[in-house]
Amino acid sequence: MKQRFQSIAKLLVISGFFIVASVNTFAETDKKVFYRYTTSDGGKVVSQTIPPQYVRNGYEMLTINGEVLKVVPPAPPEADADRIAKERKAAKEQARVDLLLRQTYSSVKDIDSAKTRNLQELVNTISILQANLASVKTQLKAQEEHAATIERNGKTVSEDILKNISTLRAEEKDLNNQIKQRQAEYDGAAAKYDQDKERFIQITGQSN
Repeated sequence: MKQRFQSIAKLLVISGFFIVASVNTFAETDKKVFYRYTTSDGGKVVSQTIPPQYVRNGYEMLTINGEVLKVVPPAPPEADADRIAKERKAAKEQARVDLLLRQTYSSVKDIDSAKTRNLQELVNTISILQANLASVKTQLKAQEEHAATIERNGKTVSEDILKNISTLRAEEKDLNNQIKQRQAEYDGAAAKYDQDKERFIQITGQSN
């Protein structure tokens, strides 16, 4: 009787082992991921791996029971991919600019004040340059008239006078260039403040 009981106990242990092993094996199998993809000839294939050349066509990730875990859409054409990348980059840059606007200004009035202040500084700079240009032109005219008088009297214009004329002409040219640059800065700054103001109103809903 005792021996029969031991045999039954051993049988139960062995049966339990196989039951646990079967459950574990099933669980491990159930965790495996399969890929369903379309081949170049249009056929559907389910496999534990997916060839690299078919990844761009899109695929599905499945369980062993056929349950769809994830759907990966086809990759866009190269031209579209470039466009999407540029759009994402532009959106990221716009988000950075918007954040900077919010950090810099608290109201539309702040933008108007900054515009007035900075544009006035450029106006002052341009006025100084124009005054300097007028002075240089006056000096240049005097030197050129002096040189012309000397030549009319049959004399040779000195090297100092010629050097002064050359220097003044160079200064005149440089001042004209600086004035043009400052005027371009003024126009650019004015347009930038107007753009910032318009964007600030859009992202905050403020009007004044």
